[in-house]
Amino acid sequence: MLKVTAVAPTRVDLAGGTIDLWPIHNLLDRKATVNVAVSLNATVEVSPSPDKLFHFHSEDQNLRDSGSFTEISRSKTLSLFGLLMSALWHESLPPISIKTSAKSPAGAGLGGSSCLAIAFCRAVADARHQLDKTYDVPSEDVLVRTAQDVESRVIHAPTGVQDYWGGMRGGINILEYPFGQTVVKTLPGKLWDNADFKLICCYSGKSRASAINNWEIFKRIFDGDKVLLEKIAAIGNEAADCAEAIRANDWKEAIKASQREWTLRTALWPAIETAETKKIDSAAREAGATFTRVCGAGGGGVMGVICPRDKVENITAAMTAAGGLVMDVIVGGPGVTVSHS
Repeated sequence: MLKVTAVAPTRVDLAGGTIDLWPIHNLLDRKATVNVAVSLNATVEVSPSPDKLFHFHSEDQNLRDSGSFTEISRSKTLSLFGLLMSALWHESLPPISIKTSAKSPAGAGLGGSSCLAIAFCRAVADARHQLDKTYDVPSEDVLVRTAQDVESRVIHAPTGVQDYWGGMRGGINILEYPFGQTVVKTLPGKLWDNADFKLICCYSGKSRASAINNWEIFKRIFDGDKVLLEKIAAIGNEAADCAEAIRANDWKEAIKASQREWTLRTALWPAIETAETKKIDSAAREAGATFTRVCGAGGGGVMGVICPRDKVENITAAMTAAGGLVMDVIVGGPGVTVSHS
């Protein structure tokens, strides 16, 4: 068996986070979710096992686990990997070794664990196809659903779909939710070249658990909080406006809608911002940034900073002086890619 390597990007959400949680979007008339891929990638390598055991190695978490197929499928050390393995591999096939790495900091709000799950699914499915030509690599929809179902079991909470599609497709994604399906429209990342602004990713240095905030909102909505639902509907309207503007290649209006959506989100959940992100935001704005938003529906450690292209250098220096770590990223790159060696 050849070594299989899958690489998937993370994403910065521009509008409509939380709405991608089923069935919240079914309660809204106008809604969309918009995100763009960034090259803080997750990488998964699958290779033949050196012995008769299965092996997991997460380089960024510095964790390892080994065992038989049954044992590795029930891994407590790397439970996400174990459950994905049980869904995609078969005990009759030879054992394999899987090594993973992730550039996104934990709790960044970039959907890092979800894009890692997408890379894991593609790598393992491709490796299985190598060994069993009667096995077809599942469709995008099936791989996304598999990753989502497994991750929701691991975190014991519902998960939205946008992170998986960001990892799967890359580019610029517009997700819409007619009854009975999720429709994903992926636009080429090169459309960013038409905009007169730049997106910078800046790490505040403090990780967050975005899923916790999402779960609190989910519970309140379905406990009958009508005021909260009205606020979510307002977020849905702005996200739909953002999507429409992007389709029309009107980036100025798209960014205005993203900014309005962010204002609504911070009013809904003030804790989405921290002392660290507020300090970086203030420095960035004083240096000429249009606006900043904390990545992730519930708030993570990385900020997306929208700024004029001619002020990037000054804004970068200001955020660094305020304690931020500006991350070198490519915006709008490809989705999950697979190579054999």
